[in-house]
Amino acid sequence: MSSIAMHHDFQVISTPEHVPVARRETAKVLADWSVAEQLVDSACLIISELVTNVVRHAALLSPTATVTLAVEEQTVLVLAVSDAHPLKPKPLLAAHDLGGRGLFLVDALVGEADGRVEVFPDTVTGGKRIVIHLPLAFVPA
Repeated sequence: MSSIAMHHDFQVISTPEHVPVARRETAKVLADWSVAEQLVDSACLIISELVTNVVRHAALLSPTATVTLAVEEQTVLVLAVSDAHPLKPKPLLAAHDLGGRGLFLVDALVGEADGRVEVFPDTVTGGKRIVIHLPLAFVPA
């Protein structure tokens, strides 16, 4: 069982105007938790990309997205975005002219940090929850 030291949930409306809202809230909360600035930057980019994907691909069935930020065992930063759309995203093997850069970038950031990505069904909404685990000790170059 994991020990959650810190936890913060918030919702954003699934519109382009709310992507920066998610980014600012993430930056504020993680800075308040004294997370390293470089890791905050990576986390904000990850949250921005995941919320943007909700806006672009899930908004019709998910008028809001839930963002979760947590620290587990004082060693792992957990970032999650949940929406009510059942389609599970799949990153492209490389950035593509017609899209796919978001999850490609998320995968690259998570891989660089030696983190992991998981996608879970959300039984309450019928949608999904994308969960990212990043070691708190990781500081990007």
